[in-house]
Amino acid sequence: MTSFEYDPTRPDIQLDPYPLFKTLRDDYPLYHNERLRFYALSRYDDVMAAAADGALFANGVDHYPDPEADPSELMPRWMMDFGLFYMDPPRHDRLRLLVSKAFTPSRVRALEPVVRDLARDLLRRIVASGRCELVHDFAAPLATQVIGALLGVPSADRWQFRLWAEKIEQRDPAISPDQAAREQAETVESIKAYMRELVAKRRAEPQDDLLSALAAAEVDGEGLGDEQVVNLGYQLMVAGNDTTAAMISNGALRLAEFPDERRRLLEDPSLVPNAVEEMTRYDSPTVQSPPRITTRETRIHGQCLPKGAPVVLIWMAANHDERRYPEPQRFDVRRKLGRHMGFGHGLHFCLGASLARLEGRVAFEELLRVMPDYALDGEPLRWASIWLRPIGRLPIAFDERQAERRAQVPDS
Repeated sequence: MTSFEYDPTRPDIQLDPYPLFKTLRDDYPLYHNERLRFYALSRYDDVMAAAADGALFANGVDHYPDPEADPSELMPRWMMDFGLFYMDPPRHDRLRLLVSKAFTPSRVRALEPVVRDLARDLLRRIVASGRCELVHDFAAPLATQVIGALLGVPSADRWQFRLWAEKIEQRDPAISPDQAAREQAETVESIKAYMRELVAKRRAEPQDDLLSALAAAEVDGEGLGDEQVVNLGYQLMVAGNDTTAAMISNGALRLAEFPDERRRLLEDPSLVPNAVEEMTRYDSPTVQSPPRITTRETRIHGQCLPKGAPVVLIWMAANHDERRYPEPQRFDVRRKLGRHMGFGHGLHFCLGASLARLEGRVAFEELLRVMPDYALDGEPLRWASIWLRPIGRLPIAFDERQAERRAQVPDS
């Protein structure tokens, strides 16, 4: 009988998950938590194979053995109402194809001037104030404004979505689990109420935005119902807020902690896109998948994985697998990564990965241009989250005089 337990609901896991993930990979490659009723895969090859096999590791709610019960303690029933995460082919593929039209390479490229202007404006405001808490002054508003504009959420309402997203996906360790659960449930109802009103407006007066396109779309010859559009809009707005802001915040923290790597980016800005990939590998914005459900019994590492078992794929553990990446704990902006799990893999690979990469590249090009020598100005605060790798507060200091000059004269 082992005393080891992987419990992703514990807030302290956020502080330093890497030793725990190594134990999982080395000693429990197919891990079973009987108390929380889930299995977990953590090695790169296992996670890759499971993510690619949607027939065996399904997402649709109809695969759960008891549709009236929660599939595990990890996931409240309300989470299963939302969008593409809990759909299987063929409907998933048709709906995903529809949504993916907003993230074509040409459309994402066309957004670069908008993202860059926004990043520059945020940095000018920071410099003018003489202070910076990087999450809420830069990373979060950048992500919120971009995804809000894409969906068609009015500018005045976008920051409210950021606050809602924090309640849904993250938890301040000072808040009790019961209070957090109550706040999450209330927040879900607030989001749904807001999105229903916005969907009704878009049906009546369509605009040139993704929400209008979803409201007018047909899948299998049928239009999407209001709740389907609401749930898809919710999923895109929350994901576009949280994951991108987490990627930028974690990346900024790592560049402060590894000054030699930051110096390499300053000397050779062409490394920034690769650095964004390394940031995404090192601190995977989404730590693990929502539970997949096995559609039949199978065996992994000599163990029986029964039919109907909830299985989480731990992206971040896979991204630190020594079997795949030499010295995975070394943050290296020049690392030749190849494929990584920072945006997931398979049927549910992140729809907005190309947009997140653009936002990350532009964010660090502009941040390093204006504040090349920024430094931590206090301890970062990590929020608790089952799914994400979030930072709740990241105070930084910078040379105000030089930053003001750089902010006003962008490099050509």
